[in-house]
Amino acid sequence: MAPPSAMDWAKAVVYKPIEIDDDVEIALSNRSNTLNCNEKIDPLLCDEPDEDEKPRRHLSIRNYQKLKHYCLCSILVISSIIAQFDYVAYKFSIYSSHPGETMLRPWLIVLMFCECLYFITTLLSAVDHLIPPSNRPDLGLLNTSLANTPTVDIFIPCCKEPTEVPIESVKAALALDYPVDLVKVFVLDDGGDDDLRAFCDAIKVETAGRVVYIRREKKEGVPHNFKCGNMNNGLKYSNAEYVVMMDADMILHPSYLRRLLPHIVSSSDVSFVQIPQAFYNLPIGDPLNDCSSLGYDRILPSRDTLGTAACVGTGAMFRRKYLDHIGGFQPQSITEDTMTAFTLWNRGYESVYIDEKLQIGLTPWTFEGYIKQRTRWGKGAIQQFSASARACLGRESQLNFIQKILYFYHTGYYFVSFVNVLLMGTLLCALAFNWNLSVGTAAENATLVKHLAIYLLMFRVTWFALWLNMPQGLMMRNREESHFWWITPYFLEMCIESLVDFKSTYDFVPTSNIDKNAAAAQTSQSGPVSSWLTKYKNQVGQVKYHLAFVITSMAVVLYRASGAFFTGNCSEIFLVVGLSVFFVSVGAHMMIPVIYVFFPPSFKPSQRKSLLRYNADGVPQFTPEDGIPKWSSGVIPYEILTWISLVFWLAALVFVIVDPLGATLQSRCKA
Repeated sequence: MAPPSAMDWAKAVVYKPIEIDDDVEIALSNRSNTLNCNEKIDPLLCDEPDEDEKPRRHLSIRNYQKLKHYCLCSILVISSIIAQFDYVAYKFSIYSSHPGETMLRPWLIVLMFCECLYFITTLLSAVDHLIPPSNRPDLGLLNTSLANTPTVDIFIPCCKEPTEVPIESVKAALALDYPVDLVKVFVLDDGGDDDLRAFCDAIKVETAGRVVYIRREKKEGVPHNFKCGNMNNGLKYSNAEYVVMMDADMILHPSYLRRLLPHIVSSSDVSFVQIPQAFYNLPIGDPLNDCSSLGYDRILPSRDTLGTAACVGTGAMFRRKYLDHIGGFQPQSITEDTMTAFTLWNRGYESVYIDEKLQIGLTPWTFEGYIKQRTRWGKGAIQQFSASARACLGRESQLNFIQKILYFYHTGYYFVSFVNVLLMGTLLCALAFNWNLSVGTAAENATLVKHLAIYLLMFRVTWFALWLNMPQGLMMRNREESHFWWITPYFLEMCIESLVDFKSTYDFVPTSNIDKNAAAAQTSQSGPVSSWLTKYKNQVGQVKYHLAFVITSMAVVLYRASGAFFTGNCSEIFLVVGLSVFFVSVGAHMMIPVIYVFFPPSFKPSQRKSLLRYNADGVPQFTPEDGIPKWSSGVIPYEILTWISLVFWLAALVFVIVDPLGATLQSRCKA
């Protein structure tokens, strides 16, 4: 079948320029609105008039409710830090008091080392929770009837995505509620897509030149810097005051420009404005935590308070003048988004985060694509640290203390995978080989258990509180915790590869191409038996570490649990039960990618268009609620395991308080 011609594209696309009605314009200084806001109109386009002239607050939660929740979380976070420090300090004092006994059990030193690193990680991550959430005013919609309404260019970099995907992104960008003569769409094609070129040529005629198609020349042996180089090449042809960075699959809400521009034009300190990502192909229950609720709904709003909310690669609007100050998008890292953001902050500029889902796109369709995407981000973070650590952490850095912590943690987060593996490996050996984990007297160990129980209970209560008032909070809390554990092997492998075989550049494969190759491998044209074996081998290879951990840990748990209760030793029973609860929980988290790989979600790329809604002109549309993950009862077992752990440590705390030396309990165990 021959590809469609330019005339075919022109017939398939119907575009109607938007007429801007003066009656619906909203000035920054006078936010009146005559729109009749009923259920058929998107609420983001309906700005109800205020009772007074003070601007509404950006978040929908009332300020008093936000303040109460922030105070509660701050108290709990600080209390949890104190409890963790108290536990680690008391444990260190016991080991210091019994150095000979400690040295005979080197695994205790390893565990102590892990716990100290976890404490440092807790301190670094606590910064995000102790910063009050942004109370940024809602500046309404930009008044586009003014003479000085700014010009905007929208960059849509493409690289071998299915042609219909960037086409729909272009259609949505052309349908933005903004004067048609002030916005252009730049299609930056690095994939050599002739069909996409034909579409752009056709739509360019329809829209009087508002679409610019650019295909750059890539000389062999000359670094082309992937997406970053593609966008920098686009800057050569752009002269707008503001530039929007998009992904090829992201669809903008009609109000995007008028909603974001007030926050960047109102302050010369602002270098870019960012919005969260949302996805319309999320599997039910979001098992892989694609939507990253903690980051978009909790962490970035807090960082916005300091003007340091990160750029997440799409949906970001940049002030062109400040991009020129730093030489354009920064190519030193394959994650040019965060690299550019930190470079701008290091020049003294700020950023703004608007917590409204004004874009929606595609998350990777396959597990392989998801892992490649996340490990690419990790490699980019390591590459960024190597390229800019001196500039961002040195004496001449303009980053403040908090920004330097965030910069360090941006890369350091991935190395927590080393600690996870070291901790789990040591504890698993201790359980399997009955290694003694106690040092000192019975009274000292009872006190240590009390400190540990208080810390773990405080951590759990704090973790619960952080997820209050968040969409699908219970489900996404469990998804976030699961992700912390099951992503560990992939991050560890990525970190080792980056450290051992560091290269100035990394091989970059677009996520859409990874998805395409994975799908092709699963539908191989070989015989049925050979095809099944190849598919099975590929599936096992993707989750081999998880399968090994689950099988080994469950075997050890069953082996020790079957014999511990017959020993009559309360200390051993407590140790076996406590570690068994831990390994069963972690094992359940590790099963998520296994289940995902062998029983993938029902959504397929061929169903993509059915997941969207279209208006009469064929422009894709969405509401903010479309990006909220759908509830899945599959999360209930994880919640049950959480409460089992909570009850266990609560019982342990009660026992050591009531009977510090364990005499009563020990007599019952022997009985």
